[in-house]
Amino acid sequence: MKTSMSSFDVMAVVRELQEIIGARVNKVFQPTTSELRMVLNVRGRGREDLVVEAGRRVHLTAYPRPAPRQPSMFAMALRKHLGNAVLEGIEQVGFDRIMVLSFSRGGEVFRLVVELFGKGNVVLTDAGYRILAVMMPRRYSTRELLVGAGYELPPARRNPFELDSTEIAELVNASKRSLVKTLALDLGLGGLYAEEVCLRAGVDKNLAQISERETAAIRRALEELRYGIGREKPEIIFKEGVAVDVTPVPLKIYAGQERRSFSSFNQALDEYFTVHEVERVQRQREEKFRAELNRLLHRLRSQTKTIKKYLREERELRSRGDAIYTHFTQVERILSALRSARERYSWEEIERRIARGRGRIREAELISRLRPQRGEVVLILDGREVCLDIRKSAAENAGYYYERSKKFRGKALSARKAVQRTVAEIRRLRAEGAGAFEAEVEAPRRRTRRKREWYEKFRWFVSSDGFLVLGGRDAVSNEVLVKKHMGRGDVFVHADLYGAPAVVIKAEGSRVPPTTIQEAFDFAASYSRAWKHGYASIEVYWVKPEQVSKRAESGEYVARGAFVIRGRRNYGIGRVRIAIGVVLNGEARIIGGPPSAVEKHSSAHVVLVPGRGRSRDVAEAIKRRLAAGLGGEARQKIEGIPIEEIQAFLPPGTSDILEEQR
Repeated sequence: MKTSMSSFDVMAVVRELQEIIGARVNKVFQPTTSELRMVLNVRGRGREDLVVEAGRRVHLTAYPRPAPRQPSMFAMALRKHLGNAVLEGIEQVGFDRIMVLSFSRGGEVFRLVVELFGKGNVVLTDAGYRILAVMMPRRYSTRELLVGAGYELPPARRNPFELDSTEIAELVNASKRSLVKTLALDLGLGGLYAEEVCLRAGVDKNLAQISERETAAIRRALEELRYGIGREKPEIIFKEGVAVDVTPVPLKIYAGQERRSFSSFNQALDEYFTVHEVERVQRQREEKFRAELNRLLHRLRSQTKTIKKYLREERELRSRGDAIYTHFTQVERILSALRSARERYSWEEIERRIARGRGRIREAELISRLRPQRGEVVLILDGREVCLDIRKSAAENAGYYYERSKKFRGKALSARKAVQRTVAEIRRLRAEGAGAFEAEVEAPRRRTRRKREWYEKFRWFVSSDGFLVLGGRDAVSNEVLVKKHMGRGDVFVHADLYGAPAVVIKAEGSRVPPTTIQEAFDFAASYSRAWKHGYASIEVYWVKPEQVSKRAESGEYVARGAFVIRGRRNYGIGRVRIAIGVVLNGEARIIGGPPSAVEKHSSAHVVLVPGRGRSRDVAEAIKRRLAAGLGGEARQKIEGIPIEEIQAFLPPGTSDILEEQR
């Protein structure tokens, strides 16, 4: 079962990844100690996630693993140097399992070196290969992977696909190994592809020497493999339903085995390694489930035994109290006689007199033995031993046993309640199954791609009355919104606060109801600085588009994103609160805006007010609340929504969740 990419795999994926040259780095995350996720903006394709896992794989992914709550030091270093950088090149070093990704930003060049051999590593260097950051600092006998040290690429291995027939023959015939081992080890093809070359060439893999004809056949087989990259469909190979390998071209060695084709090697790698990861996470959950279930079952057995023990003790103690009352007169006489004897005799003398059957103790035959150190006597009553304190009366001794019996009965009742709780936990656990447990690392989920509407580059919502309302995100988008998307029949809304977003109700000549006007007021107020200042409400106004201008009065200047308003303004109050909701219509989609509008169009929503919660923490809490109480497919869809999509609807600043509606 393949666990990491081979040199041939690296060659194939590097060839495919040339498509994303020119992409800009948006963000870098480090979900695990050995894995990076680079969010890239690719011209003409939009967002792409490149996953880089040291020692294992590099490919585009549709299953981005959730970002950690706190970025690692390595991720912070990459963001510092590569943020908004342009990906200029991706290459394989010789025929090694090493990739170099070159970036440029502001005239500087950076290189991200990915080692896929051994345990692997990821190293960021400058143009001269001086190390700026390293995922896993290491010190070896021949090199150091430490910040400030120089990164030295290993000597380039001979590329078998660039050797001519003479070079192949010389290499194989000079080797002390068999043909297949020479191809696998000396030329770096690895066992699988070395076997494939021999099979395609029709040459005995165990040969130590090869002829000119056999050399030519091997050369043709190598060329055939390389030619297939990008022309033949990559495949995942299955054995008994389990994915065991992924290859950039179909291999004859797997003829007759179950296989699945893909349009690209990136997609095949993504599916293959993601399936492995999901299965590993599922195994972790199942192991935790079984361990917890076994723990609860063990507790239940222990609690059941304890109940039985308490009930036995309760019955035994009660029966001793009953026995005392059954022989009440005799017991009282014995206790009285022992107290009187103790005033005159030592315990030794009392024991001798009991043994001789003399003295005032007429019921000596009931006495089993004395306990001088504790002042007790053990009697045989109804065939059982009953210990009594000679300083107490028969009634007091019986009361002692009854009291202890009640305590054990109370313990048994408490234990029964504990058993009921344990049984309830077992039932709940069995009902939820392994899904009740989180794995050490959260499993990646498929990122659904949907066509973005033109207005989604702005802040937006659909009012209760069905009007599209748009808002600028910054000075640039304010300009674009007003100049390109505000028509004569629309309504311009603005909070009476410096720096507030431009808001446009796309009325297109239709009469705008008061409810939509109020929702636009709330929208404009909530995404203004009023949120950061913690205001509950502020003044907002609306005007007609012809009242909005970029032409300033003589001697004045209108800043970018700001406008001059002429004529009468229609004022109102904008409430500073918004809602984030989810629409479940085929797929889960996040919407945001005034609570009344979001409530009408969403399946579930939460209301936010200015508060203290940080953006990511609030977004994660919103996601949990939206998913809470939803089962099956709906919950999975919400859990698959990236946190960034929720954060995009949050006002700038900190927030608190006020309430939840469903």
